[in-house]
Parts: sequence; C-alpha cells; structure tokens
Amino acid sequence: MKTISPHLVTAFLVLGSILFGLLIVDRAVTIAGGFSSILLVIFLAWLLSFLVAQASDAIRRRLGVHRGVAIALVYVGVVLFVAVLILDIVQVGARNATDILGRSAEVTTRIHGLLVGAQKTLGLSTSTIDLAATFDQGQHELFATISASLNSEIQSIAGTTLTVIGNMFLIVVLSVYAVVDVDAILAAISRVVPNRYAAELALVEHTVGRAFGGFLRTQVILVAIQVILTIVVGFAFGLPYLFLTTLVVALAMFIPFFGPPLALIPPLLVAIAFRPEVAIPVVLILFVVQTILVNVIQPRLMRESAGLHPILVLLALLVGAQIAGLWGALFGIPFVAVLNLLVQYLVNRRAVDEVEGISLEDTLAEVRAVDPEIPLDEAVAIAADQAEELNRTGD
Repeated sequence: MKTISPHLVTAFLVLGSILFGLLIVDRAVTIAGGFSSILLVIFLAWLLSFLVAQASDAIRRRLGVHRGVAIALVYVGVVLFVAVLILDIVQVGARNATDILGRSAEVTTRIHGLLVGAQKTLGLSTSTIDLAATFDQGQHELFATISASLNSEIQSIAGTTLTVIGNMFLIVVLSVYAVVDVDAILAAISRVVPNRYAAELALVEHTVGRAFGGFLRTQVILVAIQVILTIVVGFAFGLPYLFLTTLVVALAMFIPFFGPPLALIPPLLVAIAFRPEVAIPVVLILFVVQTILVNVIQPRLMRESAGLHPILVLLALLVGAQIAGLWGALFGIPFVAVLNLLVQYLVNRRAVDEVEGISLEDTLAEVRAVDPEIPLDEAVAIAADQAEELNRTGD
C-alpha cells in the first residue's frame, strides 16, 4: 500500500485552513453588513471628531485659547459654513438648475446641430452611425427614465431625506462627545491594552492620524486646485452657471482616482452646450492641467502624505469599492495606508531582530536622543537601515 506524502497532507491542511478562514470572514462580513448603517454613522462621527480635533488644536496653539473654546469655534465655523453653502445652493444652485432645465430644448437642439456638423466633418455615413439620432433617442429615454423614477420614488426620497438629516444629527452629537471626552476614551483603551503594548498602541494612534490626516489634506488640495482651475477657466471664457458647475466639480473631486476625470465633465458640457465657440480651448486647457494633476501632483501628494505607491492607491480604491461600494472607494485608501505603515513597522522590526550585534532598544534610544519627537515607526525604520548596513558590512 502506497503511503501519502507528508507534503500533500500539509498542503491539504493549509488549503483547508485557508478555505475555512475565508468562510469565517465571509460570514463575519455578512453579519457586519446588517449593522452597516450604524457602523457608517460611527465611522463618520469619528472622522468628524478627528477633523474637529485637528482644527481645534491648531486654533488653540495659534490663539492661545482654552481647548473647549477652540472646539466651540470649530463647530460654529462648521455650522456657519454648511448653512451658507446650503443657502447658496438653494438660492443660486436651484436657480441655475431651473434655468438649465428651462433651456433644455435649446441645449439639445444645439448639441444635435454640433453632432450633425461633427458627423459631416468626420465623413461618417448615417447608414453606419447617426450620432444626432442616437443622441436624440438617448436623451429622450434618459428624461423619461428620470421622470418616471422621480414620480415613483418621491415618498422614498422624502423618507431617505429625513433619515439622512437624522443621521447627520447623530454624527454631530457623537463627534461632540468624542472630541470632548477624547482623553477619557484613550485612557479606557490604554487600560484594556496590556502595558507591554503601550508603544504599539501609540504607534496605531499615530498611524491612523497620519494616514487619515494625510489623505484628507491631499483630497482638499486636489479639490482646491480643480475648483480654482474651473473658476479661472469659467471667467476667462465666460461660461455660464459657474456656481453649479464648480459645486459639482468639487463633489466629484472627493472621489479618489476616478474623481478628476469626472470633474472634467460639467465644465465641458456647459462649454459645449452654451459656448460652443470656446469649447475646444476649454477642453485643451482642462485636459492638459488635469493630466499634470493626475500623473504628477496626485501621486506625489499621496506618497508624501499617506506613504502609498500609486499602485497601492489604485488597489485600495478597487478593493474598497468592491467591499463597501462608494464609501469603500472613498476611505479604502487611508485604511490601506494604515495597514501599509503598520506592516512596514513589523517588517523593519523583524529586520533588526534578525541581525546580531544590534539592539533595537539601544538604537531607538540613540535615535530619540537626537530627535525626541520622531515617531516610533520612523525610528524603527532608521534602526532597520542600520541593521541592514551592519549585515552587509559583516558579509
């Protein structure tokens, strides 16, 4: 009787363990999905409290006021900003949207004429493809679908609006408690975690703050650049409905990776529909600046702020969108940034432990003697570099 190879048994057990682990993860994700709305509220409350804490600390350092006063100033600023934004959207944005809808027939007629001219310029036969007819059919079907959806879902929309308003109220309340009692919350977490892992707990707190803070700063910078570009191009070429266009551009830019291409669409549509004589220079300027923004500025900002390679940014976006939809696409990047920084810390620490003749504790003490404020992960990275150099010299 032929005996079974131990390697086959090991492989079978490993594959079986992996399959079992995946089944457990799938079940856990399914269970967590039932609490997705609650988890989302908690996460957004934490995110708001994180932003408020960062802003209040900056105000406290600059103005020298009490922490409670700084927090109150930040919340008042947030409320005023949201109120002014909503007022502008209701007054200006709604008026622009109503005007655009009132001129929809004019816009579609103009686009129809442009497509007819483009078809003649390209020399395309209508028997092959009729661009104007295809556009007419598509826009009629689109408006019919939107009208039918609004009529059938109006009660659902009203209920969803009330739910969103309620969730926003809960997010603000939870964030206030989180910001005010942040020291008590961190102290409770510290008591749960054993003292021997105090340095690692501080590293996790620092890593989360660095990853999310860097990601949000990067997104704000990209949004500001695109908004300024849209305003400058709009004023330079006299594009109408600039407020509504800029608002849509800003919202689109908050979507990582896919946001910049989407942000090009509103000003291009406005230029084609209402100022076709300047559509070509508008397209060229926006496309050139957008190419520089996406291929030069955005990867550099992501690498410097979140410590992520562009490949990891794309993978984080795709995996996050697959797991959690839009919210996963938005916040998959900072989550991956946190994991990346923690994995780098563990790899660097193991690299030091595997080299004889160097002590991690002694090296960290030497590094912190030079720079007491250096984060733990950066100090361990320096120790790993020294260990690698020592190992190379020994070889």
